[in-house]
Amino acid sequence: MAKLLVIDSEESCCQLLAHVFRKQGHVVETVLSGEAAKNKIDGGDYDVIISEVRMPDVSGFELLEYARAAMSLAPFILMTAVPTERTAALAVNRGAYGYVTKTEFLVEDLGSVVEKALKEQASRRVN
Repeated sequence: MAKLLVIDSEESCCQLLAHVFRKQGHVVETVLSGEAAKNKIDGGDYDVIISEVRMPDVSGFELLEYARAAMSLAPFILMTAVPTERTAALAVNRGAYGYVTKTEFLVEDLGSVVEKALKEQASRRVN
């Protein structure tokens, strides 16, 4: 069981992802804004953080930088409905663990990236 933080300004996306990951046995917290996400990052110890790239108040890239400055070691996964080569390159260059496109396969694609991140974390803890 892992503790996940899902950040997206679309409530329906947060609800969908929370439902899916809770069914897998994870604890999931969701927030709808960047500012609320910063408060959660400051007060929580998450195993994985998932954030939309484009939000009205703060970008996912800014949240990634904020999480790193707050010393969060959680893998940070960015997702977007508007993928570009530039955002993919930025995600890699800024240290995002993963970059997932919001398509009809979002649940499967994101689930695979989260599972991989959790396995790597577990492996690091053992070693």
